[in-house]
Amino acid sequence: MSSGEIECSNTLEDALDQALPSQAFVYRPVRQRVYSLLLGDGRDGTSTCPTVKEWFVYSGNPLRHPDLVRPLQMNIPGGTPNLKLLWLNQEPGIQGRRLDALLGCFDLSSSREELQAVENPFKALCCLLIYLFVQVDTLCLEDLHAFIAQALCLQGKSTVQLADLQLDYIDPRAVQLGSLLVRGLTTLVLVNSACGFPWRMSDFMPWNVFDGKLFHQKYLQAEKGYTVEALVEQNRSRLTKFHTLKSVVCKACVKENRRIISRQLWRSHQPGRWGRQGSGSHRTSSGYSRAGQGQHWRDQGPGNRQYEPDHWRRHSSSSGWSN
Repeated sequence: MSSGEIECSNTLEDALDQALPSQAFVYRPVRQRVYSLLLGDGRDGTSTCPTVKEWFVYSGNPLRHPDLVRPLQMNIPGGTPNLKLLWLNQEPGIQGRRLDALLGCFDLSSSREELQAVENPFKALCCLLIYLFVQVDTLCLEDLHAFIAQALCLQGKSTVQLADLQLDYIDPRAVQLGSLLVRGLTTLVLVNSACGFPWRMSDFMPWNVFDGKLFHQKYLQAEKGYTVEALVEQNRSRLTKFHTLKSVVCKACVKENRRIISRQLWRSHQPGRWGRQGSGSHRTSSGYSRAGQGQHWRDQGPGNRQYEPDHWRRHSSSSGWSN
């Protein structure tokens, strides 16, 4: 960031799965708000709007040129605090301003109360899940169950138990979902650092909240229709926590007009939209336009494009990128 560049040259994504967006685009609005926090957005009239060069891998991008991304204006109660306040101020109450900035980067200020009530280390996980389920329309209730169940069951698993887990088969979508969440955890590290550490870094280290193989197991079980009791391995304490965390995520999503439904219900109402060749949609702040070309977000072509800050809006592959 000191040179105005940021890179992520690796990812685990299925180019044939049109229902899930690339992590490069899912978390771009968060990065844009971090750029605004660190570099300013040029709206005060005293400076030009900075541009950050992003070298992020996604299908169709050979990484010959960077994407030129501009900061996205933040919406934080009480206004955007400056870095001196976030990083150096030790006055009582400043930790609350730091948390406001962190949630502002994810555009989740309205979920502050719900997240504050969640115990560690699940607070950060819930923040990411709310963001992902608001951002990606094709995530369903079974996905949420798998994410929460694996996080709760992970607390009682030894390294040997995790290593000995056996999977019936490997599902590409589960691999990509796991990769998407882990990328979210690394994004959360960036945001937490930029905001002066309102949360403990240990709370979103992957070994505390996520294990890929365990998630894969819970994902396959949820797909087969396992009950919640079975997903949490008949543990009453986990079951209580499961319903608490699920309620936090679902209520926060409802505030953003996002209702999380079962995949079976989705299929009955959205024929042809689900699956490897579906036309999943997601929200973006990018101002890049391919209106009228009917191309999916995965087919945006190589880099060297400018991305302007803009309001949230939903896109689907049936309509292409549009203003």
